[in-house]
Amino acid sequence: MDRLKIFLITVALILLGVSCKTQEPIRVQHIRNLETGHTLQGYYYALPRTVLIVDVTVVKTTETSGPFAPYAERLLGLEDVITEHSSVYEIREVNVNSYAEPDPSEFYFVELDLNKNRKNPLSLHMSEGGLISAVNAPFDKQEFLLSTSLERKYGIFGSEATFNHFVESNMHEKVDTIIQHVQVDTMTVERRTLRRRLVEKSSEIRAKEVADYILKIRDKKFDLISGFAEITYSREALQYMYDQLTKQENNYMELFTGMTTQSKIKYRYYFIPDKNTASVPYTLFHFSELNGVVQEEEPGSQAVNILATRSNTTRQLGVFVMNPERRKTETGFYYRIPEHGNITISKGVSPIADARMLVSQFGIITSLPPVDLQIEFYPDTGYIKSVKKIK
Repeated sequence: MDRLKIFLITVALILLGVSCKTQEPIRVQHIRNLETGHTLQGYYYALPRTVLIVDVTVVKTTETSGPFAPYAERLLGLEDVITEHSSVYEIREVNVNSYAEPDPSEFYFVELDLNKNRKNPLSLHMSEGGLISAVNAPFDKQEFLLSTSLERKYGIFGSEATFNHFVESNMHEKVDTIIQHVQVDTMTVERRTLRRRLVEKSSEIRAKEVADYILKIRDKKFDLISGFAEITYSREALQYMYDQLTKQENNYMELFTGMTTQSKIKYRYYFIPDKNTASVPYTLFHFSELNGVVQEEEPGSQAVNILATRSNTTRQLGVFVMNPERRKTETGFYYRIPEHGNITISKGVSPIADARMLVSQFGIITSLPPVDLQIEFYPDTGYIKSVKKIK
């Protein structure tokens, strides 16, 4: 019996020794605790923070007066025409997206024990920017950080109004009659000479030519729909010719009515929400209907603000985690529990866009036990995707 007890105690001690050896703690320290430097060997990794991308699309509507606007009513009976050049800006679309980047205040050091590493290798998988993705687990390499530049992107639809629809040449022939009285003996003879020269047409003459041409187009359209055409056309051919005549008529009508064009301008802004200044609006830019996006406030402009507020879903959890009685001297891998944030874009006091998304820095940071684990992280938030104890 005594021999059996001795055998069982010996086996238990051996198993306990093996267990203790495999359960050596993995020491992970916050970089701010190592500001004085160290001589330890190991790895560095970072937890992410959320950066918001605000894409703003502004539409510029330009009205340009036609060169023959003063003659529109007299020649064509048009009253509602553009008489002055003007431009108006409008915020047409606002999109809010996000991407993850390393949080400069949340870098960590994983101490590497060379003696332990020989039997239980430690492998870390991280992004190119230093965000942790996996520990002792297979890593599926993927591109999750957006590669965006600070350059503004402009997309132009249409062009400025240019009026070049003229029926004939801008020059016309002018004939002058020169009368001379010549004295021949006792008689006076009248001699007439015709002198021809090219002069520039006045705007009224050109307007009259264009108006006449517009009336001719309308006559041709009437001939098509009334059946006065000499050739019998198919329905498709008649429709095509009628549409082309209408298009030509509208082009020439713009010389009297003016043109309205639109151009689209896209702006991109970046904003990093801060947990300590949540619910405090931040001005992205100022907007004026006359001048569009401006960086400084000017008369008639309105501030376009972004407001990122917390949902406070992790507040109670944070109180529990920060309890001094639960503080441990040794910790394993740190991870982030993100929190949803409410994002609102407003112009003046009027909201123009909103979004609800996970904001990593609004959440809390805690740690796993300092034991051998197989861990997968969500790189965009720093939260745990899966964790498994290594036997």
